[in-house]
Amino acid sequence: MKELTIFILLNICHWIGDYTHASTGWMLNAKRFGKPLPPIFVHALVHGTLFSVAIYFVYGLDKAIVGGVFQLVTHFIIDVLKGRINYWFKSVQSTANKAHWYVFGADQFMHQLVLIVTILLLCK
Repeated sequence: MKELTIFILLNICHWIGDYTHASTGWMLNAKRFGKPLPPIFVHALVHGTLFSVAIYFVYGLDKAIVGGVFQLVTHFIIDVLKGRINYWFKSVQSTANKAHWYVFGADQFMHQLVLIVTILLLCK
């Protein structure tokens, strides 16, 4: 039951970090093309912090630190990679292009895989 609880909480954290005011225009502009890196790092730090708080309440401080750092690093890498793909392949920037949605879907799939791996790490 803990695993389901944390899975739901981490998905809520991901939603807050990506789809609310927690993502500022400064961050979103950088994420669009995968540069400059500092705003993307701050965005990933927001995610890592949200994850740490959620994990803390379910698993305690030690696992909160590990889960938060893992989220920070992986979220940063995934977002930089997606932005760079947008930069390298201009056609995927258009929402009218199917490739845009393939890239978006792959990005979200990778974030979900990170949630699952995080939970597996926490259960050890």
